[in-house]
Amino acid sequence: MDRFDVALKMMASIIVIYMLISILYLYIAVGENWGLVLSALLESRVHGAIFISISSAILVGILAVAAAIPVAYVLTYANFRGKDILETFLVELPQTFPPVTEGLVYLLMFGRLGLAYTFAAVIIAKFYVSAPFTISFAVRRFTEVRESGIDVIARSLGARTSHILSKILLPLTAKDLLAGFSLTWARAMGELAATLVFAGAIPWVTETLPALIYLASNEKPQVAIAASVIAETLSMISLLSFKLIARRK
Repeated sequence: MDRFDVALKMMASIIVIYMLISILYLYIAVGENWGLVLSALLESRVHGAIFISISSAILVGILAVAAAIPVAYVLTYANFRGKDILETFLVELPQTFPPVTEGLVYLLMFGRLGLAYTFAAVIIAKFYVSAPFTISFAVRRFTEVRESGIDVIARSLGARTSHILSKILLPLTAKDLLAGFSLTWARAMGELAATLVFAGAIPWVTETLPALIYLASNEKPQVAIAASVIAETLSMISLLSFKLIARRK
């Protein structure tokens, strides 16, 4: 028996168990309190948080797809100095930048314009931390298409940029855009810090599920648990559904 092979499998098993427990323990922790959780689902505040979270995440996902197409095209086909640095600022940095700091930046930038503590603030805050997932997927796929040379053949036959985009790039990138949308949606659903600082937590206006969980964890634990169950269940269902759709496509 290869001891190193066994060690790798044991390490992998430990990590898998740790990740699964982290995801599924919430349902075990509820225990006998499912009645309290179900009653909390009837509260108007929970309904408002669900509506704000889902609607804002869908809008952010759509905007991310719309933004990813031109950004990916420029990063793939335009030649200029500092393109790698620009890609870092557009893709990698937003995923590592402290969201709470970005929320403060937006509060200073747009607070005087009356955008703070509005539904628009929720969209703005979520977009910055979530859109890079879709942009990175689009850039990677556009680069693969360019390296294949299909677009060069199309241009040699007289195709314009609009034809290459609509007939080649977008059809070949549809699966990647869908994957990016799903990750953007899930990230937007879970975003808290930037949204809480810039948009606040006004019920039925800016309060999302993560904000509700954070604020209600001490005052109304059953409400926080109910919101957590909803958020986690929606994330799992949506990601699994998007993966199934992407595979079929």
